[in-house]
Amino acid sequence: MAFVTGDVVAVDGEELPFKVVFKQGDTILIEWLVESQEEGEMQIVETLRSIIDEDDDEEEEEDDDDEEEDAEEDVDDDSDED
Repeated sequence: MAFVTGDVVAVDGEELPFKVVFKQGDTILIEWLVESQEEGEMQIVETLRSIIDEDDDEEEEEDDDDEEEDAEEDVDDDSDED
């Protein structure tokens, strides 16, 4: 799998002078216009942080599910002893 890159590039003839472009290899995954290079760079960082946060949230949910399953197994084990 190719790396995904995020760049801010200047554009001509658009409503705004720059755009953020996320690419995988030569394939554009998503792009949007921004007012400045600085704004685009900030949005790239925010996007990456939100992806990381979502991934962390999913891992926490998986850990919570595992703990609940373990607790249920403990209850089931106790009922077998009776």
